[in-house]
Amino acid sequence: MNLPVHKLKRIGLLTLSYWFLFLHLHGNAVNPPLNHIFNSLKQTEDPAVQASMLRGTLAGLSGKRDLSAPASWKALRNKLVRSKDPEVVKLADQISQIFGDLSVSEDALKLVLNEDGNLDERKEALAGLVAMRFEELPGNLGSLLNTDLKIDAIRAYSFFDYSKAPRELITEYENFDTVAKRATIDTLASKKSYARALLEALRTEKITQAEIPNYTARNLQKMLGASFNKVYGRILEMGELSEINKTPIKPVPVGFGDARRIEVGVLPGLKFNTDRIRAKAGEKIVFVFPNDDSSGMVHNLAIITPGSCQTVMDASVAMGAEGLKKNFIPEIPELLASTPQVAQGMKYTLYFSVPDEPGDYHFICTYPGHGLVMRGIFAVQ
Repeated sequence: MNLPVHKLKRIGLLTLSYWFLFLHLHGNAVNPPLNHIFNSLKQTEDPAVQASMLRGTLAGLSGKRDLSAPASWKALRNKLVRSKDPEVVKLADQISQIFGDLSVSEDALKLVLNEDGNLDERKEALAGLVAMRFEELPGNLGSLLNTDLKIDAIRAYSFFDYSKAPRELITEYENFDTVAKRATIDTLASKKSYARALLEALRTEKITQAEIPNYTARNLQKMLGASFNKVYGRILEMGELSEINKTPIKPVPVGFGDARRIEVGVLPGLKFNTDRIRAKAGEKIVFVFPNDDSSGMVHNLAIITPGSCQTVMDASVAMGAEGLKKNFIPEIPELLASTPQVAQGMKYTLYFSVPDEPGDYHFICTYPGHGLVMRGIFAVQ
């Protein structure tokens, strides 16, 4: 049974939409529609169709707990795990995990903890354990904080209410690189119980105020209220929008009075006027970003971590219509600082503390599509 690509996509989207709608309305009462989908799966031998339907089902089940497998699943799983398509086998195992098959989950955890295993397979196994909220996972995340799964492990803590998470993350914090530090802050700001520990780390200066992005500070303020204000103080916007020929009028933030000024302009054809900027680790820089693009397009200047251009571009596109409200600036650890989208004839003055870790960072325009060519190297030495 070979279906055109557009029909395969339609099957996947319909399955995904059906599951999200059904689970939203009925919680964990999932057996009737599952039996319907599983019966349909039994009738096809096409691995592409099977994988599409399994992905949609898995997405709909993600985060659900205490689910019992319908009677039709055992026979179907026995069929799927004999597939010659490894994707089908993997998806079948992941669904079995959600149905409480401990043997599959335990095997997945062993794979995650095996530092000699294939990294991509370990990442997928970890994602599967997170999706099913495997209870034994949080206690093992600490052992991953000094491995290639570090970022995935840090983010995984945010899906669990694990009392030891703040201590484990804050203990390792000073050893983390820039991306891992930002991921840690995002995770600690994800729950009130974690956020209290983050506030204490701020109070004791284990984490500095400069390491907390403004979007996180605003979320913490809403979550913790007066206790946050007492420790953090007033949230300062690290920049100012003005007309190109006007001087910013707001007070310069503390520490930036003698900072080096770097002007980055815009050329026709989606280009910055430079493709390389050099800076010293820990240096304070005042970026002046005038948009004098004759095309009339809006642009921004974002500073991002080494090797993260594609990640940041994908995240900005994924914002969809919501991105218009948020200047297509995704709130992810890889994005260190950014101007808003600046209209033609305006400029933005951005105050930026260069990371302490040397490397080839990047500057990029995050407006969807622009970053494919509108980028450069921000070399930190």
